[in-house]
Amino acid sequence: MTSAMSHHDALDFGSIDLGPISAPEHEGANVSVRELTRLLHIDYPDEAWLARTAFALRRVHDGEALVHSGDKFHSLYIVRSGCFKTVYTDFSGSEQVLGFPMCGDLMGADGIDGGHYKSTAVSLDTSEVVIVPLAGMTRLTNECPSLEALLYRVLSRELVRVQNMTWTLGTLGAEGRVAAFLLNLSERLGALGYSRRSFNLRMTRQEIGSYLGLKLETVSRALSALNNTRIIHVHQRTIDIIDPDALRAVVDPAGGAAPGIEAQPAAGPVRNGIQDDGRPGKSRATLPADVPWRQLAVA
Repeated sequence: MTSAMSHHDALDFGSIDLGPISAPEHEGANVSVRELTRLLHIDYPDEAWLARTAFALRRVHDGEALVHSGDKFHSLYIVRSGCFKTVYTDFSGSEQVLGFPMCGDLMGADGIDGGHYKSTAVSLDTSEVVIVPLAGMTRLTNECPSLEALLYRVLSRELVRVQNMTWTLGTLGAEGRVAAFLLNLSERLGALGYSRRSFNLRMTRQEIGSYLGLKLETVSRALSALNNTRIIHVHQRTIDIIDPDALRAVVDPAGGAAPGIEAQPAAGPVRNGIQDDGRPGKSRATLPADVPWRQLAVA
């Protein structure tokens, strides 16, 4: 058992007589299959015996790693509350943020193929995850085939998210990437019942930059430009989206820009001042406050 595993991770999945479910604020609490399907936004199979089945819940504190890259794969994890960052570390020790899973998101699928997790998952808050041992899930899908199709839907959802991120990195400039990130975060929080217009960033600007392929300074300049043009209001980690339509137009200027303004393809991500294609990277200057918001995407 690795240091990242709790005793709950090592337990195989089984049928548990739930009885009264204890409060999920501590280790040892269980989550029913019905609640798990609700978290994943999939249908609950109409099988009476599933009511006697549960998955273990684990609390992960702020800054604590749920799993480390290289740990032996044993379980999938579904975020029940809080927020994580997943990080890939290369052979030289450089880190790349891969995503920010939150409530309802799946983690750990990168370990299925090779038998070891490929990324480290670190909690950005006091979080809770549902532990789904793969061996137990396999037996469960054998007994309830309709669950297998639902599981494929969840995995497909993660693939679509990766594809969307690839499009973002390949087509948008700095302001467009930051705008797309804020819009995506807004939609995800809204789907969870939180405000789409005002929220706190759990991640740092450095982490956002790593995720978006931008330097810390570039992220700060992009946020300042969006703030100066009154599209958003930034106060430390608090973001207020003042003009959602204008923010969307930064990502897709063709959808609302004035005639003659066209989106320009972005150069590759800048890392250590060098583009991915080997050319020297260019820093983007902070836009003055009087620049029209439609010009942000093409500045």
